[in-house]
Amino acid sequence: MTFVEQEIAHIARVMPLSLAGDFEEPVMGVEYWRNRLHTLLKQNHLTHAQLATVDTLLRQLDDFEALGRWLPQPRKMVARFPVRMGRLAVV
Repeated sequence: MTFVEQEIAHIARVMPLSLAGDFEEPVMGVEYWRNRLHTLLKQNHLTHAQLATVDTLLRQLDDFEALGRWLPQPRKMVARFPVRMGRLAVV
């Protein structure tokens, strides 16, 4: 995983938690995260997928600013298949 991929993954994981904390103010504000994302955008070697992810994160920040709170992202539906463990099926 490249440094840019690590940064994007870290921001995607930590940004929602810092904005949706149980505090009156976000732990790290919108401008902090926007600056981090724009710093990544200034690098000329981002792939299309990386650019799309950064764009999504920036749009999430816009939504947070518009609403004044963090909206959880809809969960992806994951098919659950039984896993056989010996004679028992665990779901």
